[in-house]
Amino acid sequence: MKTIDELVCELKGTLNVQQPIIKTPIKEVKSPIEDKPKQEVKAAVTAAKSDKAYKMTLAMAKEIAKAVEIAAGIMGVNAVVAVKDEGANLVLLHAMDDSYIASVNVAQDKAYTAVALKMPTHKALEESRGGSLDGLANGNGIMLLGGGYPLKANGKIYGGVGVSGGTKEQDTALAMVAERYFKIRFA
Repeated sequence: MKTIDELVCELKGTLNVQQPIIKTPIKEVKSPIEDKPKQEVKAAVTAAKSDKAYKMTLAMAKEIAKAVEIAAGIMGVNAVVAVKDEGANLVLLHAMDDSYIASVNVAQDKAYTAVALKMPTHKALEESRGGSLDGLANGNGIMLLGGGYPLKANGKIYGGVGVSGGTKEQDTALAMVAERYFKIRFA
């Protein structure tokens, strides 16, 4: 089986990844209030630049799902991919042909768990067994199985991805591919 880095490298070539796309600079705007000191306006623009308010978009989610689909095809897995935004709202649900019906809900719950707990789902499972999340169980949207990853950049969670359809190792590997692809492409 290929490593995560090998899969991501292959994906970069297949999807023709060039450079990050969400690092678009905020254009400086002139203050509509003429009497406001220029220094104050400049400080506000600088603050806006440092507090980039990016959101998970449908276009981003589609690209992440495509990357997972290609990697899943290489691995021989018919996966379901769920991408959620920073508020754990569903942005995209992508089911490969002949994927399991049960994987639809599981993928969404994994993506929710990754966002809600701000950690990969396999780590949440470990923490639920005597760790900081001791006693946490599956249910109410929580899915403590490998295959969910938060999508983070610049210390901020943009969303999460959940993958279901293979073994726990395959689902985790595919979610890792999504997370690394997100960092390469969008961070």
